[in-house]
Amino acid sequence: MSSYLITGDSGSGKTSVIWELEKRGYTAYNTDDLPVTRLENELGQPVDWPPPPVDWSKYGWNWQEKDLREILDSDETVFVGALASNQDRFFSWFTKIFVLLVDTETLRHRILSRTDHDFGKDPQELQNILERHAQLQEELLAAPGAMAIDAQRSLDSVVRDIISAIELG
Repeated sequence: MSSYLITGDSGSGKTSVIWELEKRGYTAYNTDDLPVTRLENELGQPVDWPPPPVDWSKYGWNWQEKDLREILDSDETVFVGALASNQDRFFSWFTKIFVLLVDTETLRHRILSRTDHDFGKDPQELQNILERHAQLQEELLAAPGAMAIDAQRSLDSVVRDIISAIELG
C-alpha cells in the first residue's frame, strides 16, 4: 500500500497529527517512540542521550533501515511522523512527503508549552532550533514529492488537508 511521511521541525505538530490520524483509524507511527530511530555517534553506533543542548554535529537521530522497512511493509496506508537525521536516504520509500510549516513564534510557543517531552526547552537548544528553522523548512520542501501543509491552523484542518491529498492521489 502507500506510505506517507509527515515531517517538519521539532514543534511543528508531527506528533499531534500522528495521534489524530490514529484516532481516525489510520495506521500511523511516531518513529521517535519506536526502536526504528536511535541516537548514534559519528560512527553510526548507538549512544545514550547527552545532556542538552545536543551537538548535532556529533550525533544523528537516525532511522534503522530494516526496522523502517518493517513498519512500511503493510497492506494498509501507513503514515510516519518524523524528523530523522538520515530521512533523506528514505524519501523514495514514501508516496508523498507532507511538510508541516509554522512560523518561528508558533514553533517557540509549541516547544516551550509541550508536555510529552523536553527536547528543545533548553535555552541553547531552542535557539539552535529557531536559528535553523527557515533553512530546514526549505530543505524539507525540496524533497521529491514534498507538499507544504500550513500547520498553524487547527489540527482538524491540517489532518483534513493530508487526508484529502492522499484521496486525490
